[in-house]
Amino acid sequence: MEPWHVDETLDSLVLAEGAVAVEIPASWGAEVSTQLRSAGPLGPILAIPGPRLRWLFLARPDPGPEPRHVPPPDVRYWHGPRRIPATASRWVVPPAGALPPVGAVRCAIRTVRRFL
Repeated sequence: MEPWHVDETLDSLVLAEGAVAVEIPASWGAEVSTQLRSAGPLGPILAIPGPRLRWLFLARPDPGPEPRHVPPPDVRYWHGPRRIPATASRWVVPPAGALPPVGAVRCAIRTVRRFL
């Protein structure tokens, strides 16, 4: 069983213990996913509409203690167990295969932000 699922009755993404979702502005999404794909597996990505379209990259936690990390503005990390509001969401990349480590997602975001 996956450590997360979309609960359509409550319009939310449900993260289990140990699951991670990284929320970024959709305007960065394609570039971050390209960077991530070149480094290894590209996990599921969920688009969440709202005042600003956001993408959620699903990932697995890094092994060991979590490194000290201050996310850039507009980036948010969600750690399970938790419900994330996801009204009218859609899959940009449907679930299939392995999840990337959250450190790889963090690295892809840093690479893309250097060029923004």
